Amino acid sequence: MSKVITLLLLGLAVYYWSLTQKYKSIAVRAGRSRCNEAGVQFLDHTVVHHNKKLIKDSKGNWRIARKYLFEFTSTGEQRYQGSVILIGSYVAETELEPYSIN
Repeated sequence: MSKVITLLLLGLAVYYWSLTQKYKSIAVRAGRSRCNEAGVQFLDHTVVHHNKKLIKDSKGNWRIARKYLFEFTSTGEQRYQGSVILIGSYVAETELEPYSIN
């Protein structure tokens, strides 16, 4: 019986890991797209999960909102921060902090 529980817990851990990787890749694509629109350079390996919380969507259903932070540069020297908010797997918002163009 303990082997079954161990395998079940291991399976859940692998499932959770793969799900978080899926959401992170969505955030990376959204951040890269937003940076391309703004004409700045997206820094790939800076995407980190910041927080998550339960919210009600427009239909009144409870959903998990995940916030990811990333960095970008407009000059190649100065780094700035951006964010992506996912509600479920839907990109709800992308933001770039104010930056200078030199």
